[in-house]
Amino acid sequence: MPEIREDIVTRINEGDIKAFELLYSTYYVYLCAVATKYIFNSEASREVVNDVFINVWNNRSTLIFPVQAYLIRAVQNRCLNHLRGQRLQMVPMSDVQEHLLTIQEQQISAESHPLAYLENKEFEEQIYKAVDQLPKKCRDIFIQYLYHNKSYEEIAQIYNISQSTVRVQVKIGLSKLRDLLGDLYPLFLLLFNFSQK
Repeated sequence: MPEIREDIVTRINEGDIKAFELLYSTYYVYLCAVATKYIFNSEASREVVNDVFINVWNNRSTLIFPVQAYLIRAVQNRCLNHLRGQRLQMVPMSDVQEHLLTIQEQQISAESHPLAYLENKEFEEQIYKAVDQLPKKCRDIFIQYLYHNKSYEEIAQIYNISQSTVRVQVKIGLSKLRDLLGDLYPLFLLLFNFSQK
């Protein structure tokens, strides 16, 4: 991921809203992916990232270049706070819940640069491989939906089938991808949702 230029950071320091919007649009999806890797909840991840950006804007005069590592660490810290909040709310917790939260917290503390694999296309290749393993009919429909951004209606017209059939095939595709991608599935869902909006 390209680092935002130093002059953009200077403009943010001076209260330039356009420069801040550029920072936001450059890192938002990536940081949501970082957060989702830790807390497995796309809605909570978006809240975490938005909180980080609000904090950046409120303290804009102190922002320094380069910003990427700082933003990642800020997201990690917010995720840690989120998990600790969950720990307080979920009382009593089962051993499994306790263990999962502990693993998530350890993962945040151990990593300084998560999701580096996104930058070397490994994640994208894993999606391609997983989609390629879908049954042919399901794969054809899913490719139209995922990569060509076609609506259910458009896909139904292409293949001369009903929209409900398209919907079912997309659901089948998602279900199979959940099995094929495993731990990467929440991240895939988050990035996929953004690409569709």
